[in-house]
Amino acid sequence: MPIREDILRPARGNHAPRRPMTLGMITNPLSGGNKKGIQGVRAFLAQNPGMHHGMAVTPADVSGLLADFSERGVELLVVNGGDGTVQAVLTALFGRSLFPIPPVLALLRAGTTSMLARDVGVRGKPPDALAKIHAWNMDAGRSNRAILERPIMRVSQEGRSKPVCGMFFGSGAILQGIDLCHGSMNPRGIRGELMPGLVMARLVSAFLAGNEKLLPPTEMLIGLEGRQASRQRYLFALVTTLERLFLGLRPFWGNEHAPLHFTAVKSKSAHLLRNLPFLLRGRHTATASPENGFFSHNVQRVRLDFRGRFTLDGEIFEAGAPLTVESAGPARFLHI
Repeated sequence: MPIREDILRPARGNHAPRRPMTLGMITNPLSGGNKKGIQGVRAFLAQNPGMHHGMAVTPADVSGLLADFSERGVELLVVNGGDGTVQAVLTALFGRSLFPIPPVLALLRAGTTSMLARDVGVRGKPPDALAKIHAWNMDAGRSNRAILERPIMRVSQEGRSKPVCGMFFGSGAILQGIDLCHGSMNPRGIRGELMPGLVMARLVSAFLAGNEKLLPPTEMLIGLEGRQASRQRYLFALVTTLERLFLGLRPFWGNEHAPLHFTAVKSKSAHLLRNLPFLLRGRHTATASPENGFFSHNVQRVRLDFRGRFTLDGEIFEAGAPLTVESAGPARFLHI
């Protein structure tokens, strides 16, 4: 299935002034890549003393640093951290409105998996990516085609005033996968896309064996626009604005014109093994039907009512009340 041009496209208009943009960088020293060493990043900062920089670990750290960057007029924000750091940045920018106009984001592959950066970020290891960002910013003839717009999701929970924002929401078996990635299957903290692939294979094997201890079903009421909600037992549900997950997977095949990809699979779905190779690449099959427990649509908003954990860009939250996942508007990403 081709990438939809209405979701992944060059930003329109004069989003990048011809003068060099004011640069800022937020670094999470505890992200998977930075814990292995950030000497190359420090060398870049020493050679570019005009770049605003700060360390941030917690969401409060991120909000405080971004408020300072807003006052300093930062227009191009480098995020040197993992998916969780990006999620905290997106929440501060689109949930707290710290900038009058959100800056262009340049995501580095500095996390354990860096799923967001691999889709909308800057290619290469952080020192190489920083050199590319600097060269692009200093080029007076640079093209706006390097800046992509992509929708951001806002996740609101009834009874709680502060939403969180991100690009990938997951529940059910996705949480078991995260536990395995950070636990028994990955004691050395191996980075990259291979480990999530191995974990997925382990979960598929557990599903085929009927191992509900490893893959307990999640009872969930899912409400989509124009469709009657019903409470069912699901293997997982995901909502994302990414066009590429780890290993290039695209497990969504809806054809509606809307910004959010939604996919859910029932815990007792039929023909999973037969359909899986096609569905992971976004290719619909005749037997991947709602009658057999497979659902995928593009939506503006989805309401999820369940109790338990969910993830937003790798960070773990608790659903104690119904959730609404909806578009929070477009973000701009430097993708070079």
